Amino acid sequence: MIDDDTDETPADSSQSQDTRSLADHPIISSHTQRPTEQATMTDANPNTHMPNTDTASVSQADTQTASAEEMPKFDGDTSRANPYFRPLLPKPIHRHDSDRQLIMDTETTGLDPLKGDRIIEVGIVELVGRKFTGEKLHVYINPQRGMDEEVIRIHGISEAFLADKPTFDQVAQALYDFMDGAEVIAHNATFDINFLSMEFAKVGLHDFAERIQVTDSLAMAKQQYPGQKNTLDALVRRLDVGKQDRTFHGALLDSEILAEVYLAMTGGQVALAIEEDTQTDGGQTGHAHFSELADLLLQSPMDESASQHWYASLAEDFPALKNNM
Repeated sequence: MIDDDTDETPADSSQSQDTRSLADHPIISSHTQRPTEQATMTDANPNTHMPNTDTASVSQADTQTASAEEMPKFDGDTSRANPYFRPLLPKPIHRHDSDRQLIMDTETTGLDPLKGDRIIEVGIVELVGRKFTGEKLHVYINPQRGMDEEVIRIHGISEAFLADKPTFDQVAQALYDFMDGAEVIAHNATFDINFLSMEFAKVGLHDFAERIQVTDSLAMAKQQYPGQKNTLDALVRRLDVGKQDRTFHGALLDSEILAEVYLAMTGGQVALAIEEDTQTDGGQTGHAHFSELADLLLQSPMDESASQHWYASLAEDFPALKNNM
């Protein structure tokens, strides 16, 4: 994520290649539990005359399954080689919901996709009807090139960490399908969308920008708070939301924080907390609108009397005030 425009562009480093198969990167859906046990061939076919070679294969498969299940959890350390991260690339089960919003952020090798910079991380949080669905997309990507040390200090993602991660072409279709048709909300959205459009075009998906609706939360913040600093950190402090640690700018963490900021900027906290006592035609609880509540305000007789008294005390010195009495 780049909150504000900058003229500094990290220098390109020498490129490194890693084209491991996607089979080396198990994909976990955020709404599906991984199985704790896997049936073996002997379970499916209790033939006592199975050749020894098959039995050996089954034992090896069981060992690999057990090893995968016993793998330690990812500790979040991206400063070194760390094989325990597993991508979250869920199916778009809410794709056809008209009020589906994706709060998205990316991390990159630098500032300019036209100069060879690439995406190294994508994080997305899904909202439907302005409520979190629990669906999250999170993937680190091997950019097949180096990074400037200054950039690494910002996001904390090292080249060693990315060396065994999938390349963009290996996750492109799952990412494209998840984002297709949604409203995508990002802070300084032009930056993220330009990078994604470039990456998708490299794998033949040229219509990405036309398949989504883009909302730029930075442009919104500049309209609401003109002349003020509107980085994500500044908005977090101003709106008193998203208190997670942002020592490093991780894409999923920033997406989660941006979701809170966006809801606060667009009245989401009120809409989620205040409900009318009546029901809508569809039987769902409706939200109260302040334009409707304004009609319920009552004028105070005490305040009106005090106002008239104040005007009368000044009318002798300022005759024009009699028009307001």
